[in-house]
Amino acid sequence: MLKVCIDTNIWISGIIFSGRPAEVVTAAFNRKFQVVSSKVILGEIERNLLLKFHFSRGNTKRMMNRILQIADLYEPSGTVKAVPNQHPDNLILETALLGKAKYLVTGDKEHLLPLTRFKYMKIVDPATFLLHFKN
Repeated sequence: MLKVCIDTNIWISGIIFSGRPAEVVTAAFNRKFQVVSSKVILGEIERNLLLKFHFSRGNTKRMMNRILQIADLYEPSGTVKAVPNQHPDNLILETALLGKAKYLVTGDKEHLLPLTRFKYMKIVDPATFLLHFKN
């Protein structure tokens, strides 16, 4: 099965709003591909839902449990240094590598999308992923 790492910004956008990120999240919940994730990603999703978007603790817990049901968790150790200055996005890249994800889906135009590829993995925005995924 296709392995895909979904960056935090796509999870948040897909949970809160409609559009391409929501299509990616829906496909993940429908088990159309295998989700690669980590405690780092899950922690950031949880913090954003609670603090930035004011989800209740109960709704946040339910959402986190839904993600945990579909995701394979990996624990990055901080060995990837693709983004300078010990940037936290290195942990996202490392998570995707550990899980052998073919795609990293992100909206990060500053650090991740400019890489386009990292090792064997394609780094794409949600619209590009959906084009590849549906074919």
